[in-house]
Amino acid sequence: MASAPINLGLIGLGPFWESRFRPALMKLSSKLHVVAVYDNVVSRAEQAAREMNARVIGGVAALADRANVHALLLLDTGWQGSAILHLLSDRRKPILLAARTEGTLSELQQWHDRALSSGVTIMPAFPRRCTPASNRLQELMATQLGRPLRAEIAISPASLQAVPFATESDCGGQAPPPQDPLLEWSDWCHYLFRAVPQQVTRRADGQGLRFDFPPSALSRSPLDVRVAELSLGPTPPVADRPTLDEVHVTCERGQARLLGPATIEWTADGQQQSEELTAERTETEVLLDHFCRRVVGGLIPVATLEDLMRANASIAVS
Repeated sequence: MASAPINLGLIGLGPFWESRFRPALMKLSSKLHVVAVYDNVVSRAEQAAREMNARVIGGVAALADRANVHALLLLDTGWQGSAILHLLSDRRKPILLAARTEGTLSELQQWHDRALSSGVTIMPAFPRRCTPASNRLQELMATQLGRPLRAEIAISPASLQAVPFATESDCGGQAPPPQDPLLEWSDWCHYLFRAVPQQVTRRADGQGLRFDFPPSALSRSPLDVRVAELSLGPTPPVADRPTLDEVHVTCERGQARLLGPATIEWTADGQQQSEELTAERTETEVLLDHFCRRVVGGLIPVATLEDLMRANASIAVS
């Protein structure tokens, strides 16, 4: 017998609602059901509530305290900023944190410690971990490619101008707001190597970062160093596609190249393959599914506030 869906409270719509979260929630309606919506702009909240057959709630605290809200989806902190984090930290409800936070490292640490002590899941949304190309890379490393040794990431000008995967329709017809693409890519490198870097160095021109990771536990030499380099610079266009972030990963037994969220090319054991993964689940569907599993008590590994703090600390190096 199928279990009842988890009731979600939606806080803020932000730049991701239309293109990412609304379609994903529609597909996952058997697992997740939005029952309450709050947004600083009442008309937006009313429209989203109509679409999701939910109720509009007049405040963040009132929404979080509702008995029929099992978990929270935070897409935008609005004018409240980091005050929302303090407000929600007392509610002891699982949160998928997809909003950009203005909280300091000490504020995030306090929130993390409180959530850890009470056993509450606070899951930052790092969609790059969950793209079809990233998931396929993980499979290939476990089979044909072996452990990663080096990652080179060229961040395109498009990423410097826009929120990842957002469209103008998400932002009221305006261009999506600028953001620091180093944050998500820093987390992606930590996730790829499953390690904390020994050293983080900002390039002399300020246009990139280098992560030096410790040798793998299975390494034969303590001198083996695993490296990831992020470069803020133009990426040559590929055929008729727009410029994309481009990732090259060198592994023990082969190499992989990721172009955008759904394309991967790889070479191993004399094989060369190119895969288009547009039929796979989107990164937002995967994020929501993993969050759902944690809410019902599953042990699937997910990102934590500790990962968010680590990524923030990495891009703050001088």
